[in-house]
Amino acid sequence: MLKLHVFNTGWLSLPEEKLYLGGKSAVRTLPVLAFVIEHAQGLIVFDTGLNEALASQPSSYVGPFGDQWLPFRSAPCINLGAQMKAHGLPPEDVAYVLLSHLHYDHSGDVRAFSRARLVITREEWRAAQALFNKSQGYLLKDYAGLAFTLLDFPAYEGQTASPTVDHNYGLDMLDDGSLILIPTFGHTHGHQSLLVRLPGGLVVLAGDAVYVHEGYTLPAAQPHADAPESAWASTVTLRILAKQDPQAIIVPAHDDSKLRGLNRPDIVVVPCP
Repeated sequence: MLKLHVFNTGWLSLPEEKLYLGGKSAVRTLPVLAFVIEHAQGLIVFDTGLNEALASQPSSYVGPFGDQWLPFRSAPCINLGAQMKAHGLPPEDVAYVLLSHLHYDHSGDVRAFSRARLVITREEWRAAQALFNKSQGYLLKDYAGLAFTLLDFPAYEGQTASPTVDHNYGLDMLDDGSLILIPTFGHTHGHQSLLVRLPGGLVVLAGDAVYVHEGYTLPAAQPHADAPESAWASTVTLRILAKQDPQAIIVPAHDDSKLRGLNRPDIVVVPCP
């Protein structure tokens, strides 16, 4: 049975006003989520969360000013690779690592999956090579020297207002309709999200297309997006998806609130150690 495992690899604390426009000044502490999908073709990872070095040597990992840009924190042995081993999901059995984008809270543990095929969009790869990209959330050392499969989404020729809500659009990763990568550009120039068609219904792993649920339910624009117009279009797309399928669960990378209290055999929320 197709099954989704949800892991927390650390925490991010930010004022709500930095999560979506119109938010308040109160600070919210949010999880840094990573996902593992059990599939007949192997394990599939969507986003790898934070690097274990953030727990033990944060200044040397992100640099002396990194905590001012993005105030993440972690703890020993909660990086994705370590948690997977503890829960009987061997990292060496991962067939694909699909990354929403290459910010270090999403690509931090990518080296734990040495046998996997690493997948990002071509536009994201270009963005991650830019000079001075550390201040934008990229850490080249996380992925330097790794081989990536670079995706190009096809030109959209459908009739709906948004390509993502057309079920014939997107990239079918395993050719069985269960995992569909969709473009949600804006947070970064090459951002992508993943539709997971579980036995119990659709789950959308949104990445940072929205930080928290208020982003698409209000809706409210994302502050500091690399491409604001595209980011807003992606937010609207998620809102359309939610209205089109009220049973769908949209999971931002920093908001697990819709997963709490679920009683579904196809979704496992792993307690953070």
